[in-house]
Amino acid sequence: MIIKIFQGPGNQMFQYAYALAASKRIGAELKLDLSWYDENSAHRPYILDRFNISAAVATKEEVEYVKSKNAPNFLNYRWNILRDSIALRHKKAVVFEDLSKVDLDLLNPYKNSYVEGYFTSELFFNDFEKEVRQELRFQPTISQSVKEIVDSIDVNTVAISIRRGDFIGNQLHNICSKEYFYRAIEKTQEAIENPTLLIFSDELEWITENMKFDVPHSIVPKLEDSMDYMRLMSYCSNHIIPNSTFSWWGAWLSKPKLVIAPDFWLAQDV
Repeated sequence: MIIKIFQGPGNQMFQYAYALAASKRIGAELKLDLSWYDENSAHRPYILDRFNISAAVATKEEVEYVKSKNAPNFLNYRWNILRDSIALRHKKAVVFEDLSKVDLDLLNPYKNSYVEGYFTSELFFNDFEKEVRQELRFQPTISQSVKEIVDSIDVNTVAISIRRGDFIGNQLHNICSKEYFYRAIEKTQEAIENPTLLIFSDELEWITENMKFDVPHSIVPKLEDSMDYMRLMSYCSNHIIPNSTFSWWGAWLSKPKLVIAPDFWLAQDV
């Protein structure tokens, strides 16, 4: 079984978690197709090597072989026909996720299949949570600057992630409003005694100029390694997250006590 890995950190982790669980269900060897990063690594770097993953990287020849099996018949079908045909998906070599739903038909793909999708739901791997947690563990090396922030985190710390950046003007994603975060902070004050906010954002200047916080807080400064933001989130027991797979994983890795998340993640869902 080969899984195509593409896009940013959160998406890569969902793809890997899905594929790891699926490969264990069907008893298949798991390999990763990383060819997307041949042309896109500057914009979206590959990050799964930061974890304790067991899957090997597929060679170009292996990818081409698996994708070519039954390809002539498969590729003549239109997308909507493919999505509606469970039998076809399981018999053919190339498998695409139905993005219009949580496509649980793909829990058990064909052993020698090539799989592509986002798989952004815990339903794809919750029966193998232990194995996913074991493999998606950060390497132990940590910088001194990050360690100092880690040392300041306690059980009352609330990681709050405010994402703007690439979501501004994005027709697919909404930006969570200031009111969403203020309401979420109120909820944490009801649930946690003396909460302290640890604020993460890709636009620190905008945060300081446009938002006010009436509870003790600190803002995580710009870090050299972007994955250290997720590492820090994973040390927090409480989370306020936007519609971001990166923040979702920061919360999930922590085995959180409290997570506040938006009802809608995509603009089309509103």
